Amino acid sequence: MTSGARPAKRPPTAQEAVLAEIRRAILGGDMPPGTQIFQDELATRFGVSRVPVRDALRTLEGEDLVTYVPRRGYHVIQLDVDELLEIQQIREILETEVLRRITPAVCAEVADRMAVAMDEMVEHERQEDFASWVSAHRDFHFALFGAAEMPYLTRILGQLWDASDLYRAHYMHAGQARQRADDDHRGLLAAVRAGQPAELVELMRAHRETTVRSIRRSLIGHPAD
Repeated sequence: MTSGARPAKRPPTAQEAVLAEIRRAILGGDMPPGTQIFQDELATRFGVSRVPVRDALRTLEGEDLVTYVPRRGYHVIQLDVDELLEIQQIREILETEVLRRITPAVCAEVADRMAVAMDEMVEHERQEDFASWVSAHRDFHFALFGAAEMPYLTRILGQLWDASDLYRAHYMHAGQARQRADDDHRGLLAAVRAGQPAELVELMRAHRETTVRSIRRSLIGHPAD
């Protein structure tokens, strides 16, 4: 007879634990853009050697959350409006192609997963846990993107989303932007539940534009033209 018990979850390695904590500090605003990162201090803080800290920072560099400058070490990336605009332009092209592959049958398959992710987003927002919100937000959107069965394109989208996670967290720290983000996500979920994939391209375009406008306003003091 087989047991109904779930297998025990593997505890995180030192590198995984350190990675999660540094990522949370960056996306949560405890390590703002431009912050210099001292590996010895982090090693002491987490009670580990420099090796897992160094490996974690290399991973975060690949996610475009930190950058390494020779003789100056690691820093949290600076937010740059022109970079954000370029990322969003590429995302629009790729996400539009993905969303055009979505069918009403696919909508029925992913609606519940998107709803779960949205509930998590709401709870993380209530707790102002923006690092966890960013993760749940990705789950919400990639439940849909992944259903298009374009794995290579979806991986490329993942890299673009890595590069914009810090902008996304910055957007959520601006309290006035949160309600509009919530409304946009409810609209996307409603279209999926209604089995109306044709609406998704326009809804996502409007969602991206609203996000960019809000971030640009907060970074340079006025909305995008």
